[in-house]
Amino acid sequence: MDKTPLKTIIDAYEMHGNIREAADSVGMTRATFGRKLKAAVEGGLDYILPDVPEDDLPVEVLVDQLHNRFKQRKAHKEATKWHEITMKSNKPIGLLWYGDPHIDDNYCDWDSLRSHLALQDSYSGIYGCSLGDHQNNWVGRLGRLYGEQDTSHKTAWKLVEWLINRMNPLVLIGGNHDMWSGAGDPLKWMTGLNTVREDWEARISLNFPNGRQCRIHAAHDMPGHSQWNSLHAQNKMARFKSHAHLYISGHRHNWGLAHIEDVERKTTAWLARARGYKFHDTYAFVKGFEQQNFGQAILQIIDPNNNSPVSWTQCFADPHEGAEYLKFRQSLQQ
Repeated sequence: MDKTPLKTIIDAYEMHGNIREAADSVGMTRATFGRKLKAAVEGGLDYILPDVPEDDLPVEVLVDQLHNRFKQRKAHKEATKWHEITMKSNKPIGLLWYGDPHIDDNYCDWDSLRSHLALQDSYSGIYGCSLGDHQNNWVGRLGRLYGEQDTSHKTAWKLVEWLINRMNPLVLIGGNHDMWSGAGDPLKWMTGLNTVREDWEARISLNFPNGRQCRIHAAHDMPGHSQWNSLHAQNKMARFKSHAHLYISGHRHNWGLAHIEDVERKTTAWLARARGYKFHDTYAFVKGFEQQNFGQAILQIIDPNNNSPVSWTQCFADPHEGAEYLKFRQSLQQ
Protein backbone atom coordinates (compact mmCIF):
# COMPACT_ATOMS: atom_id res chain seq x y z
CA MET A 1 0.00 0.00 0.00
CA ASP A 2 1.33 3.44 -0.94
CA LYS A 3 2.45 5.48 2.11
CA THR A 4 2.97 8.82 0.34
CA PRO A 5 2.06 11.63 2.80
CA LEU A 6 -1.03 13.65 1.95
CA LYS A 7 1.05 16.84 2.05
CA THR A 8 3.21 15.45 -0.77
CA ILE A 9 0.05 14.83 -2.78
CA ILE A 10 -1.14 18.41 -2.31
CA ASP A 11 2.30 19.86 -3.10
CA ALA A 12 2.51 17.82 -6.33
CA TYR A 13 -0.93 18.93 -7.44
CA GLU A 14 -0.19 22.60 -6.69
CA MET A 15 3.09 22.37 -8.59
CA HIS A 16 1.75 20.73 -11.76
CA GLY A 17 -1.81 21.98 -11.77
CA ASN A 18 -3.36 18.77 -13.10
CA ILE A 19 -3.82 15.22 -11.87
CA ARG A 20 -2.06 13.50 -14.79
CA GLU A 21 1.29 15.25 -14.40
CA ALA A 22 1.07 15.30 -10.61
CA ALA A 23 0.38 11.55 -10.46
CA ASP A 24 3.32 10.84 -12.78
CA SER A 25 5.62 12.96 -10.64
CA VAL A 26 5.00 10.83 -7.54
CA GLY A 27 4.78 7.51 -9.40
CA MET A 28 1.06 6.87 -8.88
CA THR A 29 -1.80 5.97 -11.14
CA ARG A 30 -4.22 8.79 -11.79
CA ALA A 31 -7.01 6.98 -9.97
CA THR A 32 -4.94 6.44 -6.82
CA PHE A 33 -3.64 10.01 -6.88
CA GLY A 34 -7.19 11.32 -7.29
CA ARG A 35 -8.39 9.41 -4.25
CA LYS A 36 -5.50 10.63 -2.11
CA LEU A 37 -5.99 14.20 -3.30
CA LYS A 38 -9.62 14.02 -2.31
CA ALA A 39 -8.61 12.65 1.09
CA ALA A 40 -6.14 15.50 1.52
CA VAL A 41 -8.74 18.12 0.61
CA GLU A 42 -11.21 16.54 3.00
CA GLY A 43 -8.58 16.26 5.70
CA GLY A 44 -10.99 17.64 8.26
CA LEU A 45 -12.87 14.34 8.36
CA ASP A 46 -12.40 12.20 11.44
CA TYR A 47 -11.76 8.99 9.46
CA ILE A 48 -9.49 7.79 6.65
CA LEU A 49 -10.61 5.25 4.03
CA PRO A 50 -8.23 2.38 3.24
CA ASP A 51 -6.10 2.66 0.12
CA VAL A 52 -7.43 -0.23 -2.00
CA PRO A 53 -5.46 -1.37 -5.09
CA GLU A 54 -7.14 -1.00 -8.48
CA ASP A 55 -9.11 -4.05 -9.64
CA ASP A 56 -7.49 -4.02 -13.08
CA LEU A 57 -4.45 -2.81 -14.98
CA PRO A 58 -4.18 0.91 -15.72
CA VAL A 59 -6.28 1.87 -18.71
CA GLU A 60 -3.17 2.94 -20.63
CA VAL A 61 -1.84 -0.62 -20.32
CA LEU A 62 -5.19 -2.04 -21.48
CA VAL A 63 -5.18 0.26 -24.50
CA ASP A 64 -1.67 -0.89 -25.43
CA GLN A 65 -2.69 -4.54 -25.04
CA LEU A 66 -5.77 -4.13 -27.23
CA HIS A 67 -3.74 -2.26 -29.83
CA ASN A 68 -1.12 -5.03 -29.95
CA ARG A 69 -3.82 -7.70 -30.15
CA PHE A 70 -5.47 -5.88 -33.03
CA LYS A 71 -2.18 -5.73 -34.94
CA GLN A 72 -1.58 -9.44 -34.30
CA ARG A 73 -5.10 -10.44 -35.34
CA LYS A 74 -4.99 -8.24 -38.43
CA ALA A 75 -1.70 -9.83 -39.48
CA HIS A 76 -3.23 -13.28 -38.95
CA LYS A 77 -6.30 -12.47 -41.04
CA GLU A 78 -4.22 -11.05 -43.86
CA ALA A 79 -1.89 -14.07 -43.83
CA THR A 80 -4.78 -16.54 -43.96
CA LYS A 81 -6.83 -14.88 -46.69
CA TRP A 82 -5.09 -17.40 -48.92
CA HIS A 83 -3.33 -20.32 -47.23
CA GLU A 84 -0.18 -20.94 -49.26
CA ILE A 85 0.56 -24.68 -49.05
CA THR A 86 3.90 -25.81 -50.46
CA MET A 87 3.79 -29.29 -51.97
CA LYS A 88 7.06 -31.24 -51.81
CA SER A 89 6.66 -33.06 -55.13
CA ASN A 90 4.91 -32.81 -58.49
CA LYS A 91 3.06 -36.10 -58.04
CA PRO A 92 -0.66 -36.06 -58.93
CA ILE A 93 -2.82 -35.83 -55.82
CA GLY A 94 -6.47 -36.04 -54.87
CA LEU A 95 -8.47 -33.87 -52.48
CA LEU A 96 -11.51 -35.71 -51.17
CA TRP A 97 -14.04 -33.02 -50.24
CA TYR A 98 -16.45 -34.54 -47.73
CA GLY A 99 -19.91 -33.01 -47.65
CA ASP A 100 -21.74 -32.47 -44.34
CA PRO A 101 -21.30 -35.71 -42.33
CA HIS A 102 -23.87 -35.09 -39.53
CA ILE A 103 -22.25 -38.17 -38.10
CA ASP A 104 -24.53 -38.44 -35.06
CA ASP A 105 -27.76 -38.33 -37.06
CA ASN A 106 -29.92 -41.46 -37.22
CA TYR A 107 -29.76 -41.27 -41.01
CA CYS A 108 -26.07 -40.63 -41.54
CA ASP A 109 -25.07 -42.65 -44.63
CA TRP A 110 -22.42 -44.83 -43.01
CA ASP A 111 -22.06 -47.03 -46.10
CA SER A 112 -20.82 -44.13 -48.22
CA LEU A 113 -18.89 -42.41 -45.42
CA ARG A 114 -16.85 -45.48 -44.49
CA SER A 115 -16.19 -46.41 -48.11
CA HIS A 116 -14.90 -42.89 -48.81
CA LEU A 117 -12.68 -42.90 -45.73
CA ALA A 118 -11.27 -46.23 -46.89
CA LEU A 119 -10.15 -44.62 -50.16
CA GLN A 120 -7.58 -42.62 -48.21
CA ASP A 121 -6.12 -45.90 -46.96
CA SER A 122 -6.26 -47.75 -50.29
CA TYR A 123 -4.89 -45.07 -52.62
CA SER A 124 -1.78 -42.96 -52.16
CA GLY A 125 -1.95 -39.21 -52.48
CA ILE A 126 -5.59 -38.68 -51.42
CA TYR A 127 -6.05 -36.04 -48.73
CA GLY A 128 -9.26 -35.60 -46.78
CA CYS A 129 -10.92 -32.18 -46.73
CA SER A 130 -14.09 -31.43 -44.77
CA LEU A 131 -16.74 -28.86 -45.74
CA GLY A 132 -18.27 -28.74 -42.24
CA ASP A 133 -21.29 -29.76 -40.14
CA HIS A 134 -19.62 -32.78 -38.60
CA GLN A 135 -22.54 -33.36 -36.22
CA ASN A 136 -26.03 -32.00 -35.59
CA ASN A 137 -24.86 -30.16 -32.46
CA TRP A 138 -28.38 -28.94 -31.66
CA VAL A 139 -28.47 -25.80 -29.51
CA GLY A 140 -31.15 -23.51 -28.09
CA ARG A 141 -34.70 -24.39 -29.10
CA LEU A 142 -33.29 -26.98 -31.52
CA GLY A 143 -32.02 -28.95 -28.52
CA ARG A 144 -35.39 -30.72 -28.48
CA LEU A 145 -34.29 -32.56 -31.63
CA TYR A 146 -31.94 -34.70 -29.54
CA GLY A 147 -35.14 -36.51 -28.63
CA GLU A 148 -35.38 -37.62 -32.26
CA GLN A 149 -31.92 -39.21 -32.49
CA ASP A 150 -30.36 -42.14 -30.68
CA THR A 151 -26.95 -40.54 -30.17
CA SER A 152 -26.30 -38.34 -27.13
CA HIS A 153 -24.31 -35.12 -27.35
CA LYS A 154 -21.45 -36.77 -25.47
CA THR A 155 -21.34 -39.68 -27.89
CA ALA A 156 -21.58 -37.30 -30.83
CA TRP A 157 -18.31 -35.64 -29.84
CA LYS A 158 -16.63 -39.04 -29.64
CA LEU A 159 -17.82 -39.77 -33.17
CA VAL A 160 -16.57 -36.41 -34.43
CA GLU A 161 -13.15 -37.01 -32.91
CA TRP A 162 -13.06 -40.48 -34.49
CA LEU A 163 -13.99 -39.00 -37.88
CA ILE A 164 -11.30 -36.32 -37.77
CA ASN A 165 -8.65 -38.85 -36.75
CA ARG A 166 -9.69 -41.14 -39.63
CA MET A 167 -9.89 -38.32 -42.15
CA ASN A 168 -6.65 -36.62 -41.05
CA PRO A 169 -7.82 -33.55 -42.95
CA LEU A 170 -5.66 -31.20 -44.95
CA VAL A 171 -8.51 -28.69 -44.74
CA LEU A 172 -11.27 -28.62 -42.12
CA ILE A 173 -14.04 -26.04 -42.31
CA GLY A 174 -16.49 -25.38 -39.50
CA GLY A 175 -20.09 -25.22 -40.73
CA ASN A 176 -23.00 -23.48 -39.03
CA HIS A 177 -23.75 -26.54 -36.86
CA ASP A 178 -20.10 -26.62 -35.75
CA MET A 179 -19.96 -22.89 -35.10
CA TRP A 180 -22.91 -23.17 -32.72
CA SER A 181 -20.37 -24.42 -30.15
CA GLY A 182 -19.09 -20.86 -29.82
CA ALA A 183 -15.67 -19.80 -28.60
CA GLY A 184 -15.07 -23.14 -26.87
CA ASP A 185 -15.45 -25.18 -30.06
CA PRO A 186 -13.64 -28.53 -29.45
CA LEU A 187 -12.97 -28.84 -33.20
CA LYS A 188 -10.26 -26.23 -32.76
CA TRP A 189 -8.41 -28.57 -30.40
CA MET A 190 -9.06 -31.79 -32.33
CA THR A 191 -7.30 -30.65 -35.48
CA GLY A 192 -3.54 -30.96 -35.69
CA LEU A 193 -0.81 -28.66 -36.95
CA ASN A 194 -1.04 -30.34 -40.37
CA THR A 195 -4.58 -29.00 -40.94
CA VAL A 196 -5.87 -25.71 -42.29
CA ARG A 197 -8.72 -25.04 -39.85
CA GLU A 198 -11.15 -22.21 -40.55
CA ASP A 199 -14.76 -21.38 -39.74
CA TRP A 200 -17.10 -21.14 -42.74
CA GLU A 201 -14.54 -20.78 -45.52
CA ALA A 202 -10.92 -21.46 -46.39
CA ARG A 203 -9.03 -20.31 -49.45
CA ILE A 204 -5.97 -22.39 -50.21
CA SER A 205 -3.29 -22.36 -52.86
CA LEU A 206 -1.39 -25.58 -53.53
CA ASN A 207 2.03 -24.56 -54.84
CA PHE A 208 3.97 -27.31 -56.64
CA PRO A 209 7.76 -27.36 -57.20
CA ASN A 210 7.32 -27.00 -60.97
CA GLY A 211 5.55 -23.67 -60.46
CA ARG A 212 2.01 -24.96 -60.97
CA GLN A 213 -0.50 -23.41 -58.59
CA CYS A 214 -3.97 -24.72 -57.82
CA ARG A 215 -6.22 -22.20 -56.09
CA ILE A 216 -9.28 -23.47 -54.25
CA HIS A 217 -12.06 -21.45 -52.65
CA ALA A 218 -13.89 -23.79 -50.28
CA ALA A 219 -16.75 -22.72 -48.02
CA HIS A 220 -19.51 -24.32 -46.04
CA ASP A 221 -21.78 -22.28 -48.29
CA MET A 222 -21.51 -19.31 -50.62
CA PRO A 223 -23.90 -16.37 -51.06
CA GLY A 224 -26.52 -16.71 -53.78
CA HIS A 225 -29.36 -19.13 -54.45
CA SER A 226 -31.45 -20.42 -57.32
CA GLN A 227 -34.05 -23.17 -57.12
CA TRP A 228 -33.10 -24.09 -60.69
CA ASN A 229 -29.33 -24.23 -60.28
CA SER A 230 -27.55 -25.85 -57.32
CA LEU A 231 -24.30 -24.13 -58.40
CA HIS A 232 -25.64 -20.59 -58.71
CA ALA A 233 -23.61 -19.40 -55.70
CA GLN A 234 -20.37 -20.92 -56.99
CA ASN A 235 -20.93 -19.45 -60.44
CA LYS A 236 -21.53 -16.04 -58.89
CA MET A 237 -18.34 -16.32 -56.85
CA ALA A 238 -16.32 -17.36 -59.91
CA ARG A 239 -17.63 -14.44 -61.98
CA PHE A 240 -17.29 -11.64 -59.46
CA LYS A 241 -14.90 -12.64 -56.68
CA SER A 242 -11.46 -14.20 -56.27
CA HIS A 243 -9.86 -16.28 -59.01
CA ALA A 244 -9.73 -20.01 -58.26
CA HIS A 245 -9.63 -23.35 -60.06
CA LEU A 246 -12.29 -24.87 -57.80
CA TYR A 247 -15.23 -23.30 -55.98
CA ILE A 248 -16.80 -25.84 -53.66
CA SER A 249 -19.28 -25.88 -50.77
CA GLY A 250 -21.75 -28.14 -48.96
CA HIS A 251 -24.52 -27.12 -46.53
CA ARG A 252 -27.64 -27.49 -48.69
CA HIS A 253 -27.68 -31.29 -48.90
CA ASN A 254 -27.73 -31.38 -52.67
CA TRP A 255 -24.93 -31.69 -55.17
CA GLY A 256 -23.77 -30.51 -58.56
CA LEU A 257 -20.70 -30.26 -60.78
CA ALA A 258 -19.86 -27.95 -63.65
CA HIS A 259 -16.74 -27.00 -65.59
CA ILE A 260 -16.55 -23.44 -66.91
CA GLU A 261 -14.07 -21.29 -68.80
CA ASP A 262 -12.66 -17.98 -67.65
CA VAL A 263 -12.29 -16.31 -71.03
CA GLU A 264 -10.26 -13.33 -69.81
CA ARG A 265 -7.69 -15.43 -67.95
CA LYS A 266 -7.77 -18.30 -70.49
CA THR A 267 -8.25 -20.77 -67.64
CA THR A 268 -11.01 -23.08 -66.47
CA ALA A 269 -12.69 -23.55 -63.11
CA TRP A 270 -14.77 -26.25 -61.49
CA LEU A 271 -17.97 -25.39 -59.65
CA ALA A 272 -18.94 -28.03 -57.10
CA ARG A 273 -21.33 -28.72 -54.27
CA ALA A 274 -21.14 -31.87 -52.16
CA ARG A 275 -24.41 -33.40 -51.00
CA GLY A 276 -23.21 -34.73 -47.65
CA TYR A 277 -24.22 -37.87 -45.80
CA LYS A 278 -27.46 -36.95 -44.05
CA PHE A 279 -30.49 -38.75 -45.51
CA HIS A 280 -34.22 -38.52 -44.72
CA ASP A 281 -33.91 -34.93 -43.54
CA THR A 282 -37.17 -33.85 -41.88
CA TYR A 283 -36.54 -30.20 -42.74
CA ALA A 284 -36.05 -31.05 -46.42
CA PHE A 285 -39.15 -33.26 -46.40
CA VAL A 286 -41.36 -30.54 -44.93
CA LYS A 287 -40.00 -27.97 -47.40
CA GLY A 288 -40.64 -30.31 -50.32
CA PHE A 289 -37.00 -30.74 -51.37
CA GLU A 290 -36.23 -33.91 -53.28
CA GLN A 291 -33.70 -36.21 -51.65
CA GLN A 292 -30.71 -36.82 -53.90
CA ASN A 293 -28.81 -40.09 -53.82
CA PHE A 294 -25.30 -39.32 -55.03
CA GLY A 295 -22.52 -36.76 -54.67
CA GLN A 296 -21.95 -37.21 -50.93
CA ALA A 297 -18.33 -36.20 -51.51
CA ILE A 298 -16.41 -34.73 -54.43
CA LEU A 299 -12.94 -36.00 -55.33
CA GLN A 300 -10.71 -33.43 -57.00
CA ILE A 301 -7.71 -34.75 -58.93
CA ILE A 302 -4.78 -32.39 -59.52
CA ASP A 303 -1.95 -33.29 -61.90
CA PRO A 304 0.60 -30.45 -61.94
CA ASN A 305 2.47 -32.19 -64.77
CA ASN A 306 -0.52 -31.91 -67.11
CA ASN A 307 -0.06 -28.74 -69.15
CA SER A 308 -3.65 -28.62 -70.37
CA PRO A 309 -5.60 -25.72 -68.83
CA VAL A 310 -8.73 -27.83 -69.25
CA SER A 311 -7.85 -31.24 -67.84
CA TRP A 312 -5.04 -30.68 -65.34
CA THR A 313 -7.59 -30.72 -62.52
CA GLN A 314 -10.70 -32.91 -62.64
CA CYS A 315 -13.61 -33.47 -60.27
CA PHE A 316 -15.64 -36.63 -59.69
CA ALA A 317 -18.98 -37.07 -57.95
CA ASP A 318 -18.05 -40.76 -57.64
CA PRO A 319 -14.89 -40.76 -55.50
CA HIS A 320 -14.17 -44.41 -56.34
CA GLU A 321 -14.01 -43.64 -60.05
CA GLY A 322 -11.93 -40.56 -59.29
CA ALA A 323 -9.47 -42.63 -57.24
CA GLU A 324 -8.89 -44.92 -60.22
CA TYR A 325 -8.28 -41.89 -62.43
CA LEU A 326 -5.73 -40.62 -59.89
CA LYS A 327 -3.99 -43.99 -59.96
CA PHE A 328 -3.81 -43.75 -63.76
CA ARG A 329 -2.35 -40.23 -63.69
CA GLN A 330 0.21 -41.30 -61.11
CA SER A 331 1.24 -44.26 -63.29
CA LEU A 332 2.17 -41.85 -66.09
CA GLN A 333 4.85 -40.33 -63.86
CA GLN A 334 6.61 -43.62 -63.16
